[in-house]
Amino acid sequence: MRIWITSRTGILTITTLIAIGAGLALLSATAAQGLSTRTVAANLLVLCFVVFTLGGVLFTGRAFLKWQIDESSSHLIWERGLVIAAVLATVLGLALLEDMLRAEGESVLSWLGMVAYLFGAVVVVAAETAYLGKRDWIYPQIALYVVLAFLAQAAFGASLLQTGLVPAWAGWATIIWNLGWLLVMIVVRPGDIYYPVLHHLAPLLIGIALLIQR
Repeated sequence: MRIWITSRTGILTITTLIAIGAGLALLSATAAQGLSTRTVAANLLVLCFVVFTLGGVLFTGRAFLKWQIDESSSHLIWERGLVIAAVLATVLGLALLEDMLRAEGESVLSWLGMVAYLFGAVVVVAAETAYLGKRDWIYPQIALYVVLAFLAQAAFGASLLQTGLVPAWAGWATIIWNLGWLLVMIVVRPGDIYYPVLHHLAPLLIGIALLIQR
């Protein structure tokens, strides 16, 4: 049993079951609260983390667990495709969040955050698709995305503090998480700053906060 859990099949099966469980929980919450801009935004912001987790597990297996993967196989396409899908889900979720924040009277910070993240998303999607073709990263594009994503989400955190859309702790946590990691990456790892999971934890937190505080 232990060997199966730590095997490639076991890890992928467990991760898929967790993702399905998360999807069912979101469907249940949406059914209870009704379909609205708030619940759709929350679902997208939570799903961006779930989708990334699937891609992250594929990356971990290939890069660290040394799964026998042919570089030309569908594994790599699924891995990077899920990472791209997570970015796109984040864009859609933040777009709906920006609309709600504007309706609450905060239009400047949320707009700046949306524009910055959207531009960063275009850059990183281009870099990810280029990697699939050439198997090589265009590092300036990656670095630009990382900086824009951290600053954009920090702006959303500050915007959330200006409204009662979510509890204040969610706004503060978003700001501290993004600015803190941006500083760490610039100072400690300036030559290796692309850790996509860092850009999906704050949206996950915001999405959960949106569902908790109706």
